[in-house]
Amino acid sequence: MMTLSNKTFVGWFTGLALACGSLIAHAEEPTPIRIGWVNWSDTEIAVKLADTALRDHLKQPVKLVLADIGIQFQALANGNIDLIPMVWLPSTHKSFYDKYQDKLEDLGVLYEGRIGMAVPTSIPTSELASVEDLNKPEVREKLGGKILTSEVGNGQYKLTEKAIKEYKLDGYKMVASSESGMLSELDRNLKRDKWALINAWSPHWMFAKWPLRYLDDPKQVFGGAEQIHAIARKGFSAEHPDVARFFANFKIPKADLEKLMASARDSSADKVVAEYYAANKPRFEAMFGSQTASATPAQ
Repeated sequence: MMTLSNKTFVGWFTGLALACGSLIAHAEEPTPIRIGWVNWSDTEIAVKLADTALRDHLKQPVKLVLADIGIQFQALANGNIDLIPMVWLPSTHKSFYDKYQDKLEDLGVLYEGRIGMAVPTSIPTSELASVEDLNKPEVREKLGGKILTSEVGNGQYKLTEKAIKEYKLDGYKMVASSESGMLSELDRNLKRDKWALINAWSPHWMFAKWPLRYLDDPKQVFGGAEQIHAIARKGFSAEHPDVARFFANFKIPKADLEKLMASARDSSADKVVAEYYAANKPRFEAMFGSQTASATPAQ
């Protein structure tokens, strides 16, 4: 018959074993990968697809950190986040990249894009075809001297400041809000048959919803084709080779991305990402293959 002291010992020992087991299990849990992102439609799809793939294939916890792009670069350089998969190079985010490049690693290109000033196709090209045409007094008057843009201080905002100087766009000012605020103002102008000028980028669902065209940029202030890179803090690929390898192979077809962005507006990004991942799981599994991840500086 078990005595009280025996029962007490067994209870104590069992509790200790459970506690130790819990501590061991907790110690073995991977440290969350901290992925920074900005609230842009394409970025939300990309980071949530990566989040889903990492959790499913590697059982890797992920922490998504939302902040403006300038803050993201600073946090990356300081080691407060691990990577940001929405760095537009060689032009849009060049100033941020150049400032911190010695503390960064380039894991690979996810997809291609373009940025620039855009207007509705209803505006005749005979009146407004290029950024240079913005200097026409009648064009400036019809636009109210406004350039609709998203967040103050992001890469495109800075390039537009440069364009205003390069093209001597006197009488223009940027009206900044957010992506949704900018596009809501565009929509209001279109419904009132008013001219509008916006800072646009693609891939984006705005080109599916409204008939828009980019203005020619003869001085190439906004550059040509852009590549969207996954950039990590220095040393990340050595510490997390499986995750780095995934991002080296992580590619999103432009047509798929634009379709996902449009569908997300009718439901949610979480829903369309889950459906797309389930339908394309073998392709995502292959992204964890044996190819060595690139850790060379972006060009």
